[in-house]
Amino acid sequence: MGSAAKTVKKAIICFPRKNYLVFIMKIILLTFLLTAGITATARARVGETADGLVARYGQPLSEVDQKGEGDKIPSSNVVFQKGGFEIDVMISDGISVEEAYKKLNGDVLTIAEVRTLLSDNSQGRGWEAPQMVEGEKWWTRDDGATAKLAQDGTTLTVRSRELIAKETTAKKLERQPSLDGF
Repeated sequence: MGSAAKTVKKAIICFPRKNYLVFIMKIILLTFLLTAGITATARARVGETADGLVARYGQPLSEVDQKGEGDKIPSSNVVFQKGGFEIDVMISDGISVEEAYKKLNGDVLTIAEVRTLLSDNSQGRGWEAPQMVEGEKWWTRDDGATAKLAQDGTTLTVRSRELIAKETTAKKLERQPSLDGF
């Protein structure tokens, strides 16, 4: 009878360990699925049209036109909310040229969320490994687009190559002498 008692004890000791591993695996899987599901709802893409953004997110929470005199690049800033994210979009010439993603609760973006957002904004191109610049992570896409994760890790901003080119042109024009106003 002594050996039977030992067998039962072994079974009792092993049984919780087996369930514990299954429990941990289920938590990891659930966490991954929730992260992927939440991030999937915040998948606007740089280069998407204004109509495409509205179709994806519904009506914007706010919209501000920046087409006043002195603005270097005519654009609109539009704010959407979906799936626990706020998406701040800059639209120029009818397409999204910059998008900033942050969680409504202010939490830090996870590595999985950043990877998903970068992938969604890859447009079939590759992102180089991130570089640290003044405490922020910067990615560059092989076509010149950039992505920046803020120092506090709460905001990922993706900028199109078109916006970067427009800003470069605007800076050059700003530095040129002008006889306007004489």
